[in-house]
Formats: sequence, structure tokens, C-alpha cells
Amino acid sequence: MTAADAQAAHGPVALRPLHVAADRRIVDDLDREVLLRGVNVTSLGEYWQGDANHKPTAALTEADWQEMAASGFSVIRLVVHWSRLEPTRGAFDAEYVGQIDAYIKAAAAHGIYTVIDMHQDAFTAYLHTDNAAECTGTTAPAKGWDGAPKWAVLYDGLSTCISGDRNSSPAVTAAWNHFYANTDGIRDRFVATWGALAGHFAGRPEVAGYNLLNEPEVSAPAAQIRPLYNQLMADTAAAIRGAEAGAAFGHLLIIELAIAAGHPEFGLVIPDPASVGMSIDNVVYGPHNYAEAIGNGLGLSIEQMSTVYQTMADKIGVPMWIGEHGFWDTTPETLEKLSRYAQDEDARVLGGAWWQWRQPCGDPHSISWGGYKPGAAQSLDIHLHGLACPGDKDLGPTEPFMRVVRRGHVRVAPGRITLLQGDWATGALTIEATGAKAGASLLVWTPTVAASHAVTTSGVSDLKELAVAGGRLLTGTVTAGGVWSLQVKPK
Repeated sequence: MTAADAQAAHGPVALRPLHVAADRRIVDDLDREVLLRGVNVTSLGEYWQGDANHKPTAALTEADWQEMAASGFSVIRLVVHWSRLEPTRGAFDAEYVGQIDAYIKAAAAHGIYTVIDMHQDAFTAYLHTDNAAECTGTTAPAKGWDGAPKWAVLYDGLSTCISGDRNSSPAVTAAWNHFYANTDGIRDRFVATWGALAGHFAGRPEVAGYNLLNEPEVSAPAAQIRPLYNQLMADTAAAIRGAEAGAAFGHLLIIELAIAAGHPEFGLVIPDPASVGMSIDNVVYGPHNYAEAIGNGLGLSIEQMSTVYQTMADKIGVPMWIGEHGFWDTTPETLEKLSRYAQDEDARVLGGAWWQWRQPCGDPHSISWGGYKPGAAQSLDIHLHGLACPGDKDLGPTEPFMRVVRRGHVRVAPGRITLLQGDWATGALTIEATGAKAGASLLVWTPTVAASHAVTTSGVSDLKELAVAGGRLLTGTVTAGGVWSLQVKPK
């Protein structure tokens, strides 16, 4: 039985509305803590295509949804693009929204929430270098990326050549500054697009929330960008809340740190909703932790970066959820880092989304400015699913990664989780919680079977074990006292 069958027949993975509790837990409408763990999906994105023979995105299949469910995933972070939502100024693309809706419904059918992520990299797919000869000195031709529609890209005719990071070209810097300054009302259109999108999904509990803007750039000194960025978040939140006004609940709003990737000297902008009168009700801080993977220029370890981000979340006064994390090779050194990331994630009781499920060979992350050269050595795109490039040859799941990310965890926990330890190597799992209401139900994922691993509980009655593809879903009811625990141990 798949997780989808389990939901239909027994309902243990029913997706209920989420909100942020006063004590900064992400909870459902029954006041049970919900841990969202899963993966980023780029299938519906609109990326620059640098090679006519390789598309930058690939559709998910039923087999993909089943594998996610069989890995215990409870969320996807679904990449969507403003360029597809509003390809023509003022025209909201209902057909594209229908495609988004279909993915959300498919995820929900397999017991998986969706976070809708308004994604961008280097502002747009429409700023790229056409002629390498334009780039002189130490500059290099730029690939296009993803984000804003062509009509909203105001760049003053400046050079697209980069001097390092993909955000470093004068053209991209200018485009960001025009966006923040609301030149020709383009920022207003972005906000309006969010309002229209939120109106379509108002009252839909399978939508966990909205990631307002992926990896915003600090394109001028932070002191100049800070009030503009905070106001952008406030205006976007207001548009979403206005669209949800008649619904029974409002969705989570996920905000990010703005980083000066193209110009590090400009500094950071930590979201500060209070500075512009924005409510932090149902707001979540969603940074990306690529420490020891991509590098952050600070020399911080995975654990240190988590601490820095937690300090930021505490300053804002909201919970934290890691919107992106991941690695791209399976060397022993990298797998040791992944193991540490998993331990830190459990110790902090964090949710998050791996980047990404599958990366096609035509994705701008994969392909060089000049495309694939004839006879070039084959490379591998190693994500949770691997592909051989060029050619998009499917290599199947990347098992060294999957063994870790599919480890056991609690999906729905009455009360506050005080201890979570999932051992991916042995299948062992320990969960402890306190402050639970008697009679509340819990839901736990374990990639084990009854024949090899025993389940013991304290403070839990009516334990049921439902065998599903990839493992088991464990349910039970908290007894009086509010303190409960569950353990899965090898026999």
C-alpha cells in the first residue's frame, strides 16, 4: 500500500491547515507540531535554455510522487516563476496556475504538502550575454537564469558580462535596483501577481505556505535596500492576506535573508517586518544552509551556520524552516558532512527541503554558457535523482543521499518535540515530546518493517503500524499527562 492509499483508506496523513503557534512551533489546526521535510521541485519553472537539445526542466511522473511518499517526504517546495504567471503585463496566466494546481493536488494525493516558491536566480531568464566578444578583461559571458518576465526587466542597456557571481553584471544589478525602486510600477505588479495566486489557493490546506521571494539580491548598499526590501515583503504579505480574507485560515508566509551575492561589499539585509508594521503572525524564516557545500564566504561550519540562522529567526520572532540545503557529490567527505547536517537538523527539530529532486542537463546550473560541446566528457548531475549529461540519462535515486534523507522522523507531534534522533544507518528512532493534550494523535514515519525493528512507546495508547511502500506509518493517541515518547529499535 502506498502512502496515497493509506491516506484514502485510513487518513493518517491527512493534510490539515498550518499556522505558527505563540511558542513558534509550526502547528496544524489541532495544535500538533508539524515537521515539514522534503525536496525542491523545478518542473514548472521557466529557466533560460542554453542548449536547444536539452530542456531545463522535466515533468514529475507518478513514479516520482510514489517514491517521495515512500521516502517519508511531507513537503515539496514547488518552484514557480513570475515570468510564467504574468508573461504579459497585467495578464495572469490561468493555464499556468492550473498546472501548479495539478502538482499540488498530485502531491496531496500522496500525503505531501506544497510550499509555493516564487523563485528567481540572477533576476530573470532574459538577461544573458549573446556575444562573448562583448566581455573583456576579467569579465565573462553570462548565462540567463530565471525569475521576472521580460517586460519587467529594466536594465538601462548595461553590460550582461559577469565578474564572478551570476548576480554581478551591471545589467542584473540595475534590474534589481529598478525592481526595488518600483520603476514603472513593476514591483506593484509582482505584488499583484502574488495576490492573484493566493486568491486561487485561498483556503487550501494542502498548501503549507508561500515563499515570497527566493534569494533576493542586495543590489546596493544594505542601508539603501533594507527599507525597500522590508516594504516589499510587507506589501506582498498584505496582498496575500487580502486575497485570503474570506478563507477560514491564512497560509504560512516564508521570508528570506537578502544577500549581496553579486557585490559582497553591500552587506546583508535581515528581514525586519516590524520596521514597516508587518505582522509576524504565521511568518516563517526560510534561509538556505549550504555551509560546507557551496561555501558562504564566512568559513562557517554547517552547525555554525544553523546557529547564525537561528539567531536571526529569534531576532525576527518567528520559527525557522530551511528552504534549501543539499550536496552534489557522494565522496566520503561529503557524506560525512551530510550525516552531520542530518544530526544537526534533528537536534534542532528542523524541517527543510533538499535542492533538488532531479536536475535536467539543460538547467542553467548544469550547462555552460556555450552549451554542451561535441565530444565533451560526460558529467553527472547528482541530486536526489541522478542524470548523466549530456542526454539526460536517468541514473535513478542517489542512494547515499536517499538513505539519509528518508530516515525516520515524526511528522505530526502533539505538544512540543523535545528530542528527535533518527539514525539513518541503523533505522533507530527516538522521539520525545511534552505539553501534549490528552487524546491528541501522532504520526511518525519510519523506513523500517516490523520484522526487523520493534516500536515501543510511553504515554501513548492505541498504537497502530501501517505498512506502506518504503516503511511504516505509526499512529497513536497521547494519554493523560502530556508527556510521551516513541522509540524504533533494531531487534
